[in-house]
Amino acid sequence: SELIARLSPWGVSEDGRWVARNPLRNAASLPQARGLSGVLMVLLGSTAFDGLSRTDFWTTGPGEANDTLSGTLGLAVMIAIASVLYVVGTRLSGRVSHSEVATAPAAYAHSVLPIALGYAIAHYFSLLLLDGQTTWILASNPFGRDGVDLFGTYGNAVDYLRVSTGTIAYVQVGAIVVGHVLGVFLAHDRSLVQETGRRAAYGQWPLIVVMIAYTVGGLGLLFGA
Repeated sequence: SELIARLSPWGVSEDGRWVARNPLRNAASLPQARGLSGVLMVLLGSTAFDGLSRTDFWTTGPGEANDTLSGTLGLAVMIAIASVLYVVGTRLSGRVSHSEVATAPAAYAHSVLPIALGYAIAHYFSLLLLDGQTTWILASNPFGRDGVDLFGTYGNAVDYLRVSTGTIAYVQVGAIVVGHVLGVFLAHDRSLVQETGRRAAYGQWPLIVVMIAYTVGGLGLLFGA
């Protein structure tokens, strides 16, 4: 939650006032703490597995058993794939730019934040608007007692037509694409900080290729669901 909050357009100043802020600048100031890249890869890979688990490939193939073992292995594999791509991309970026600092995966970890947020929005937007309606329904009678209807909503049913499939699709694709564009922007900005000239230009390409792979994979999981 603290990581995703880095992309919030507002914050609280030292004197307790609400203030507007630049989300990208705030993300770029993320401390390169140990384990940061690992946490972000779990965010990315676990959401990707959520998308994979809804595809015909998974339900009729590796995940057909629908048991704990297959789910755990699938989750671990998706996190591993995301992690390997990211580490290889950052290492290659460092080698191309001849920057020892840039070879550290944590140097570009902040650029994964918009991607992780985009994945989360894409996969859980419809869940929030549709199944989220049950919050208001159950809040009217939280203990399920006869004759209790505090807000007059207990008898309501979930309206699955509240948001169209077209709107859901636009939000899903838009969230993934925008998240990756912002991720590339942050990675480009960091590469300019690490190096200048041609080294900065060439050094960012391996990581950009990885982010494009994330984009294609994310859209593929959406369209394959």
